[in-house]
Amino acid sequence: MPVVNTKSTNISRGDTVGSTNNGYLYKGELFKALGLVSVAASDDDTSTYRVVRVPSNALVSKVQVVNSAITGGTSYDVGVYRTAADGGAVVSATAIASAVDMSSARAAWTDVSFEARAITDAEKRLWELLSLTKDPQVEYDIVLRANTVGTAAGTIVVAVEYTV
Repeated sequence: MPVVNTKSTNISRGDTVGSTNNGYLYKGELFKALGLVSVAASDDDTSTYRVVRVPSNALVSKVQVVNSAITGGTSYDVGVYRTAADGGAVVSATAIASAVDMSSARAAWTDVSFEARAITDAEKRLWELLSLTKDPQVEYDIVLRANTVGTAAGTIVVAVEYTV
C-alpha cells in the first residue's frame, strides 16, 4: 500500500506562497451560543422552538443537546430558519439533525453536529450548507421542530459552537 502525505485545506493554503487562510477555518474566533426552551405537555406536533441565533457566515463546528425526559418525544429536527424580523420561514428544517429522540433524559451533552449533514461538509459555512451561491449576510435561527413532540413537559438546552 502506498505511503501518502495528504494535506488539509488549511495546510495546503498555508503552504502556498502569498496565500492566506480563511479565518473561519484557521485561528477563527470561537463563539458559543446556548438556548434553553420549555416543552409543554399540551404542545402539538410540528411545534418549533427557536434556540439560538447565528450569522450566515458561521462555520458551525458543534451542536449539542441536553434534555429532561419528554415522554413520547421521539422525533425532533434541528434546522435553520429565518429570524422573525426576516419573516421567520423555514430555510432547511433538517440542516443539522433529524429525528433526535428526546424521550429519555440526557445528563451529559449529546453531539448531533453531523447527524444529518455529511462529514465532508465540515468546512462549509452556514450559507454554504444551505446551498446558497453567496453569503446573504443575515442571521439565522437554529430551531428544534418537534415531529413527535411527546406527552410530557420538559426542558431542552442546545449549545452551538461556531467560528466566523
